[in-house]
Amino acid sequence: MLIAFSYPHSAVRPLVLALSLLSIAAQAEVTQLEDVVVTATREATPIAKAPVSIGKVNQQTIQEIKPTFIGQVLNRVPGVIMTDLGNEQHNMSIRQPMTYAAVYQYLEDGIPIRPVGIFNHNALYEINLPGADGIEVVRGPASSLYGSNAVGGAVNFTTAAPPAGPLFTLGGQLSDEGYRRADVTAGSTWGDTGLRISAYQAARRDGWQDHNEMDKTGLTVRGDHWINESLLWKSTLTYSKLDTEMPGSLNQTDFNTRPGFSYNTFTYREVDALRVATGLEGELNAGGKTVATVFYRDNTTNQLPSYLIFNTGPKTASGRTTDNSFTSLGATAFHRQQWDALKLTVGGLIETSPQDAREQNLSIVRDPVSGKYLSYTKGSIRRDYSVDLKNQAVYGDASYALGGGWGVNAGLRYDRVVYDFSNYLAPSPTTGGASQEQSFSNASPKAGVTWQAAPDLFFYSGYSVGFTPPEVGSLFSSAITPNLKPATFDQFELGLRSQPIPGLKLDAVVYRLDGEDELVNFTTQPGKSEPRNAGKTRHEGVELGINWTANSAWSMNLAGQYAKHIYREYKPSPTLNFSGNDIPAAPTWQGQVEFVYRPIEALRLGLETTYLGKYWMDESNKVEYGGHTLVNLRAQYRMKQLTLWASVSNLLDKHYSEMSASSYKGQGARNPDAQDTYNPGAPRTFLIGASWAFGDGRRDGKGSAQ
Repeated sequence: MLIAFSYPHSAVRPLVLALSLLSIAAQAEVTQLEDVVVTATREATPIAKAPVSIGKVNQQTIQEIKPTFIGQVLNRVPGVIMTDLGNEQHNMSIRQPMTYAAVYQYLEDGIPIRPVGIFNHNALYEINLPGADGIEVVRGPASSLYGSNAVGGAVNFTTAAPPAGPLFTLGGQLSDEGYRRADVTAGSTWGDTGLRISAYQAARRDGWQDHNEMDKTGLTVRGDHWINESLLWKSTLTYSKLDTEMPGSLNQTDFNTRPGFSYNTFTYREVDALRVATGLEGELNAGGKTVATVFYRDNTTNQLPSYLIFNTGPKTASGRTTDNSFTSLGATAFHRQQWDALKLTVGGLIETSPQDAREQNLSIVRDPVSGKYLSYTKGSIRRDYSVDLKNQAVYGDASYALGGGWGVNAGLRYDRVVYDFSNYLAPSPTTGGASQEQSFSNASPKAGVTWQAAPDLFFYSGYSVGFTPPEVGSLFSSAITPNLKPATFDQFELGLRSQPIPGLKLDAVVYRLDGEDELVNFTTQPGKSEPRNAGKTRHEGVELGINWTANSAWSMNLAGQYAKHIYREYKPSPTLNFSGNDIPAAPTWQGQVEFVYRPIEALRLGLETTYLGKYWMDESNKVEYGGHTLVNLRAQYRMKQLTLWASVSNLLDKHYSEMSASSYKGQGARNPDAQDTYNPGAPRTFLIGASWAFGDGRRDGKGSAQ
């Protein structure tokens, strides 16, 4: 199959460079790539032979970077942009613009952390990163294994197994911008039973930005019990609690003149998220592997969000609180069987997730001089409803080794999602639609070819389909239920992985992802939008990763991409036609490179540069954010049980925006202060930390399949 990609000549230069380096492979000394991933095939697979685009952040990287925000390590994966919206809030870009849309699947040990239909673009603040031993990112549709919403990608956090012997680690860190944090990890293994507890408590006070205090608790407990040599009983519990103020975005003038200012004085977000899973996994028959897990979720989000406050006059504004809670009970299982050259995986998932939601209107007093919102009075109940959400899925995935280094793979998944909606208020444009039931289903196939051209050179290509149904909030937010269709996505990709010379690893891929009926939030005025199917969209690009260890002292990591995201067909009104335009918040160029110097084994010095290219802020492609380049500096010193670290983020004190948007439609006069919004990025920030480990945390436990 021949796929035609049309890119500017400069766009393919990184890939041409990678291919040129690969020409050396036949004469180079062979070194095996040793990283292993589980997300690509639901079992441990060398990343060098994974049949899809996948990137990994391993435990060593997490320990060296010491992230206070997951994006600080996740953005090291080619093609990933995780924006920092403050206090672990974020949105994501993986083969999509920097979006709030439900086009990603976030998982922990292969289980979605939230049910389909109740997506939250901030959901990764429900992950406790200290409890993970790695992060894996499947880029592009992964629906044959992970179901709806896994369109832009699937991000899987693998929990860390209990240590083989006693371990206790205590750490702390603080910054000059009011961030404080304490971490603790403890665990051991006694015979066939092991336990690991990882937790942290963070707070922010008196930082650079007004109304931006925060408290966060994260906890992960994992217990492993080996019933016999081939069967593991694994249980995990993850809890997170976030209580944060919400400073919100700024207009153009305030962003340029006082980026630390906030219009808000009372906005907040409070999150309690609990997940429990227990199950068996192991080899119950020759050549087979079986995993069966039951899981439970209990999630509550109460907020008075800054993005739901709208000016109604010089001294007044409207707003609302939103209270949302759900519980989930589900089960998932799969079995993999190997017969010589054929490997077959079959599995399924069933879950039920009752949800309750309530919104209350607010009347807000506004200072006409400063623009600050000073106080509010509660008014009528705006929304009061429940949804009984059910999701069932079955899937199969097969691969066959043809010989001569060639292989084929194929998969198919069928999803059915049912929303049973009950409205406790009379239907209206604000209270929502009438009580009703809606269901969506889809069959998502994939197929691919792989070629092990040489021991250190692997090619893969494939076609896959993604599927995402409309969200609960999009379907039932108006008295007239919108005629929203599920969005489907077709992707073609061609990639390679190689280690042409010792110490140099290359990962390059080109892709095209076409969307039909992609759901977008059409902005009717600043802060107000409504769901619409965009018709047709296209997302295509080149992703490149380079890891180079020159010697024991010097190494380099690069993750970069060129991407184009366009509306192929999008006419939101009779007078507006955005067909052919770039989708907003979609930078063409993006990348990150870090140079590491280790003058002695105990000392690590890292200089990192991140680049985000310019992008359109509006759908008419008239308002542009110019992009930015940031420089970060890190140092870490290990001395037996003691580890010391320090960092300077935004070393050059760059004034920049994490996220910029505009409601301008390209018609009439533009008013930047009324139509453009910016989320200011943090200024230069110094951080120091220390940890003390009792026991040997480097020893591996008995191990387990993830």
